[in-house]
Amino acid sequence: MAAWASGHGVTLVEVRDAARAALLAEAGIRQALLDGVDRGLTGDPPDIPTTASVFALREGRRTTGTAEGIVVVARDSSTAGEAALLALAIAPASRGRALATKALLIAERRLIEDGATRVLARVPRTNGRGLYYMLRCGFTPVTGDGTPYDESDATWFARRMPA
Repeated sequence: MAAWASGHGVTLVEVRDAARAALLAEAGIRQALLDGVDRGLTGDPPDIPTTASVFALREGRRTTGTAEGIVVVARDSSTAGEAALLALAIAPASRGRALATKALLIAERRLIEDGATRVLARVPRTNGRGLYYMLRCGFTPVTGDGTPYDESDATWFARRMPA
């Protein structure tokens, strides 16, 4: 498996088909996705759109083995050239090492290299930590006409792209 993006001590590897299903079924990843809605939530995690790309987040330069987290990206989400981070979740056992921030930076860099004109991030409004995290990472809430269509109760964030 080849890395989709690597840097800052983390690697993102796209997973498809059976590998995607296996990653989404891992207990730590399931809980990370649930915590992304509301910390301590139980049940089934939110559905991942079949059109979205799913990336296993691994520490270091590993492209195989246990994933510490997951990154879900939708390209051309609401407007051509835009990319949306639909989920960025770290398994509970892997938290506290800035893996989410590292993954966000390398995913954003790769999406820009691939031609994204704007990178958006979606955070459920019930995830207070996630809302604060996006602000800390330099993203600002998108309001008005810039908000992507979304029937869920989420806040969308974007970072101003360099000219």
